Amino acid sequence: MAATHAKEAAFMHASSVSTAFMHSPGTSKPAPINDASEMEEALPPVDENTPLLLQLPPAEDWNLELRDWDSEDGDGGAPRTLGVLPLCGIIYFAVSGGPEGTEGLVRTGGPAGALVGLAVTALVWSLPIALLSTELATTVPQNGGPMVWSRAAWGAGTAGGDAIAFLAGWMSFLSTAVDAALYPSMFVSYLDAGFSLGMSDETQLWVKICFVVVLTAQNMGGAAAVGDSSVVMIVILLGPFVAFIFAAFGDLLSSPLHPANWFEAEPTTGQTEYLLLLLWNMGMWEAAASCAGEVKNPGYTFPRALALVMLLVFANYALPIMAFTGLDGDSAKYTNGYYITVAGKFGGAAFATAMAIGQSVSTMGLFTNGLVKNSFSLCGMAEQTLLPRPFSSRWERTSAPWVSILASAFVTTLMVCADNFSAVLGVDILLYGLVLLTEIAAFLKLRWEYPELERGYKIPLEGFWVLLFFLPCVGLCFIIVAATPWDSMAVAAVFIAVGFLLYGSIFLARVYSPDTFEQAATDVPELLETPALSRLNTPGPSQRNTPLNRSQRETPQMSMIGSPRSSISVKSSASVNQADYDFIDG
Repeated sequence: MAATHAKEAAFMHASSVSTAFMHSPGTSKPAPINDASEMEEALPPVDENTPLLLQLPPAEDWNLELRDWDSEDGDGGAPRTLGVLPLCGIIYFAVSGGPEGTEGLVRTGGPAGALVGLAVTALVWSLPIALLSTELATTVPQNGGPMVWSRAAWGAGTAGGDAIAFLAGWMSFLSTAVDAALYPSMFVSYLDAGFSLGMSDETQLWVKICFVVVLTAQNMGGAAAVGDSSVVMIVILLGPFVAFIFAAFGDLLSSPLHPANWFEAEPTTGQTEYLLLLLWNMGMWEAAASCAGEVKNPGYTFPRALALVMLLVFANYALPIMAFTGLDGDSAKYTNGYYITVAGKFGGAAFATAMAIGQSVSTMGLFTNGLVKNSFSLCGMAEQTLLPRPFSSRWERTSAPWVSILASAFVTTLMVCADNFSAVLGVDILLYGLVLLTEIAAFLKLRWEYPELERGYKIPLEGFWVLLFFLPCVGLCFIIVAATPWDSMAVAAVFIAVGFLLYGSIFLARVYSPDTFEQAATDVPELLETPALSRLNTPGPSQRNTPLNRSQRETPQMSMIGSPRSSISVKSSASVNQADYDFIDG
């Protein structure tokens, strides 16, 4: 009886949606569904004990037009605007941002240690993370990344599930914020090194302020604008390196290349720093998934973008190491910025200046993409009722989450005072390791509990082989925790404790001030829309009879078959299990 009621409720809601389309083969324009009988023929029977996403028929049975939504005619949710190239730009700067930063690998492991370490790390660290990100981002392509994956896996709306999701989002946010806080200072140092400006402390401060303001304004242009500008930045950044590499391998510089230098592997400092630098340079592959709700056709876009960036990142690390160490094999000299020195010594002042400009542009790309990642993380948390509704507010002109952008820029600016690379690296990599453990746990749980859930991309491994595939990542995460200095561990512990306090406050606010929170009508798949929302008096999307229009986004299943979410993803309170509410009643 409950199932019948749920099905009737789905039909009645769908019949009120004026833009839910189905069409027959060969027709040029889809015909609207006008009554419940037509919907009943399209929908499968509803089983109250099975999540609705798992009951959808195969995409081909729907006979729907595969397309991406746009917003030219609508005033509803924001459209998906990120294609393959803009997404490549965002992923590239989330992971790499250029060859700079690998000087430390040469110093701590020698040229051979740097090259071998990068290759091994790419296989046992980068590849699993990238494939995990692709599968989860195409299964639940909503803003928030680790937060939204954890919420789907551990129970949206449950005390435990929302707590894990909030902490995953909080730690991910902080990891990026402390990382991004370095880039204004790095921008100033690269600019000063390239042009010998000799800026005073006061001038440097104003340059840093302008840096933050300009790039925050750029983020107001939306995710697509950030992605497009990132592609341009990649060209400007890598241009001088490409030219120098060709000149080095073509013996066009003042000194010939010495390939024997590549085989030197004498470390000059501790191996802990070497390992952390490897993981730091080859991590963050899931960062762009924080804005997965902005990606067009995720099942197509994410795998291709990640594959392209994987190749580009490895090449933009390995080839410069070979070119620069082939000219100057003194590993002890390779500190941050030493590539510019080598370029000036063997290629002239023009090369040095061009690389200084390129690395200055790199810091801009790193900062602006850190900001886009964090702003959409906050936006996604608000869309999932883990932050107040204003954080999901969009600027109508560009669909940019302007409140979240300003909040992210403010927090990052406060952390600029922590201008110590080693200290920041310790906190950054520790928080990232903890977030990665939550991502792997969410991935395994979704694989175990929802094996039949349709995925835009699926890692071609099952059972024991999946566990074995992620075992090196898990082991490295625990090594990260063990290798973290006590002072960095203490700072991270304080951040996590603050996260617990914030979640407790938000949990109480959702109970006593539910109107402050609202689950986004255009972004939430049924897997994330939970019965607990109605008990909190927080309106979920299927409790609102707001007509959909063409601008509203797809859910994970609908992004693959091109159907508006609300015509299918509806669940009546009659199919709710009372146990879902018990955590609120205490």
